[in-house]
Amino acid sequence: MKAISMYGKPEEILSDHGSTFYAIESDTRDKGLTEFEKFLIKEKVTLIVDRVDHPQTNGKVEKFFDIFEKKVKFFNSVDEFMNWYNFIMPHGAFDIERLETPAVIYYQRFPKREVIMDPSFLDNIG
Repeated sequence: MKAISMYGKPEEILSDHGSTFYAIESDTRDKGLTEFEKFLIKEKVTLIVDRVDHPQTNGKVEKFFDIFEKKVKFFNSVDEFMNWYNFIMPHGAFDIERLETPAVIYYQRFPKREVIMDPSFLDNIG
């Protein structure tokens, strides 16, 4: 709830088959939905469940938590860690020689301003 109030509601959430997030019995719904699933339905957030025995689906998330558990103790806060993770630490999935971080990649892939708003749109105003 705190994350949603701070950053807004996500459209989708990716989860593994952990019993906290996804009722193992969900396929037959013998025991109904988990509290998490009920919350997502109420909030109109789509739950995407990864494939069984396919760790690549959730690999980025797993790697993040691996790094988090090893490194967070060196920071004064989670926010400080997140700044380091997103803006300072080069990631192996990107071009390490160019020191690419998630923030650099995000903004490189972000649509250019011309794509976000077509200037001809202004012709139809007033």
